[in-house]
Amino acid sequence: MANATINTTYVGQLATPFVAPAILSADSIAKGYISVLENVRHEAVLKKFSGGAIGDRTCEFTTAAGQLVLSDVTLTTAQLQVNEQVCNYQLAQDWAAAQMRGASAGCPANYAAYLSQYVAKIVSADVENNMWDGNFDPLGAGGVPAHTSFNGIMYHYFMSAQTYQSGTAGAWTGDSDATTGVMTHLAAAAALIPDPIVGDPDTKLFMSRKTAQLYYQGLAATYTLPFLNDGLVARYSGYDIVTPAGFPDDCVVFSKVENLYFGTNVLTDMIEARMLDLTGVTGDAVTRVAMLFDAGTQIVDEASMCSVYRTS
Repeated sequence: MANATINTTYVGQLATPFVAPAILSADSIAKGYISVLENVRHEAVLKKFSGGAIGDRTCEFTTAAGQLVLSDVTLTTAQLQVNEQVCNYQLAQDWAAAQMRGASAGCPANYAAYLSQYVAKIVSADVENNMWDGNFDPLGAGGVPAHTSFNGIMYHYFMSAQTYQSGTAGAWTGDSDATTGVMTHLAAAAALIPDPIVGDPDTKLFMSRKTAQLYYQGLAATYTLPFLNDGLVARYSGYDIVTPAGFPDDCVVFSKVENLYFGTNVLTDMIEARMLDLTGVTGDAVTRVAMLFDAGTQIVDEASMCSVYRTS
């Protein structure tokens, strides 16, 4: 089979169909676990109100105690790139094999589509991981962040005042009675929920999929049931449990989705995607894929959320 011939550059809005799916297909974005700003150029200012009160009626316009206050936080994006290279010979083999899986396989009709879909999958997973875990030290300055492309939600919380926070020692377990058990940690987190969001149906309990599994084990041990109804295990103390793919282990957060933001520039003219076949340029039988985009996260009000996470 002949080598791939791909020499295509997409810049600005023309790159949107290639870069946007790579970012916006991340698990948390696709499922609505986080608020998304799609046209951020380096920085976005997130406004928040506090204060405000009702006072006695008068004939003049006077403000009551607890005057309404407007403040803000800034979401700053990091400038990121994706540089990948694949051998044309190997690409041809994989592409041909994929074409032989039948008409229902949905395989792309050309090399460019096949390669761009694969790279988009990698980018989506990396964006998802950094969205929550980026530059977050899971052991409280005693460990090494697993993802460092941009600052994630847990990093911003860890660097904040942590008004409603509790630390734990040791890896979490599914033992329902142990001090390291997930049930103990969930109870501690529920006791920290700040008044503005306590009991609110929009408040969600965020945890990793591993932590959710430990929670299921703890429930099964507590109620001696080999099977638990999905409606039961998907909630804790009346709060819906959500499990973003990139959420860190040994950690839980109570928050509203509207308090957590992810920003990117996928709808601006500042993104770029390139697919270059170097066979006729340098003689190397390889195809390179490059993407340029920005991404970042921010918390609007850390005092409107709470967290319990491992610190040692």
